[in-house]
Amino acid sequence: MIADHVAPSIVRAAEEAGRPAPRVVVTFLASVTADPDGLRRTLAEQFAGVAELPAYKALLDRQGLDGPEQTAALGDEAEVERAVRAYRDAGATELVVVAMGTPEEQARTIELAASLRRTL
Repeated sequence: MIADHVAPSIVRAAEEAGRPAPRVVVTFLASVTADPDGLRRTLAEQFAGVAELPAYKALLDRQGLDGPEQTAALGDEAEVERAVRAYRDAGATELVVVAMGTPEEQARTIELAASLRRTL
């Protein structure tokens, strides 16, 4: 979605307007967790109504997804890191990681995000 639609569209619009390349800011839910399926179910319940909002529904439909829980980066450190790098490789210039899960999972997620910030 970012690589094939968002980033090219806004970069092209900026170029056509003679403006500098824009920032592409991506906000996403993430958790370093041993129970990604359980957390995904929880997110599906918590964000059930979001999928019915027209703009968000269009976004999900474009990606072939059923709900916002499917956009979350959940799993071990390597899985969450892959998602972060995929967003960067797709054209994101800034990432906002929203840590989810238990306090321990949130702390691990924040620690991972901070370490990646230094290496990306």
